[in-house]
Amino acid sequence: MRPYLVIAALAAATSTLQTNHIDDSDRDYLVAHLEMTRQIIVDATRGLTKAQWLYSPGQARWSIAQCVDHLANSERFVLEMVQTRLVKSDRPIEPFPSLAPSMPSAAAAPERLPRAADALLIRAMTDRTDAVRVPVTSRPPIEEVAPRSEIADPQTALVAFLETRSALIAYAQTTQDDLRGHFTYTRLPGYYPDFQLQDGYQWLLRMSAHTERHFMQINEVKAASSYPRVQP
Repeated sequence: MRPYLVIAALAAATSTLQTNHIDDSDRDYLVAHLEMTRQIIVDATRGLTKAQWLYSPGQARWSIAQCVDHLANSERFVLEMVQTRLVKSDRPIEPFPSLAPSMPSAAAAPERLPRAADALLIRAMTDRTDAVRVPVTSRPPIEEVAPRSEIADPQTALVAFLETRSALIAYAQTTQDDLRGHFTYTRLPGYYPDFQLQDGYQWLLRMSAHTERHFMQINEVKAASSYPRVQP
C-alpha cells in the first residue's frame, strides 16, 4: 500500500475510534425512557379539574400545573443548551448561566464517563429525600427553568410539555452529535460524588428521570389533605 494511503487509512481509523456518537442500544434506551415518562405525565394529569391543577399544598409549594410547566421549561432549555452550547464547546461548560459565578475551575474532560454514571444519574434525580426534608425557601428553583408563578390555563403547561418532549424525542432518535464527548459540570450530590461532569447523552436522560421526580411531586400534591376532591 502506498504511504499516503496508509496514512489516510490510519487517520480514518483513528477518527472512527474517537467518535462518541451514541450507539443503538443507548439511543433505544433513551427514546423508550422518554416515551415512558411522557406517558406517566399524561396519565397523572388526565381528567384533572382546574382547581386540582392549580391547587398548591403550601406557601412556595408548586401546584401540579407548575410542576408540568417546570418540566416544559427545563426540556426547552436543556435541548437548546445541548444543541447550541454543549456540543460546540471543547471544555466542560456551566449549563445554567445564572449559576456561572459558582462554576468550578476548568477540569480535563475524560474520553467518556463510565456507564455506571448513567444509572447513578437516574438514581440521583429520582431521589426526593432532600426535596422533602429541606425547606422550600432554602432551595429556590434555577432561574432558567422556573415555572410561571401564575398559570391561568393549566392546559397550556401540558401542551408545552408535550411539544418540548416530542422535540426531545425527535432529537434523540436522529442526532449524530457527539453527545458522549462533550460535558457540563454537574450538581448532583449524594449519588454523584465521583462524577463531577455530565455528558450530553446524560442530559437527555436526565430530563426523563427529572420527569419521574416531578411525577412523585405530583402524587405528593394529590395526597395533601386539602387537595380538592371530586365528589362522586
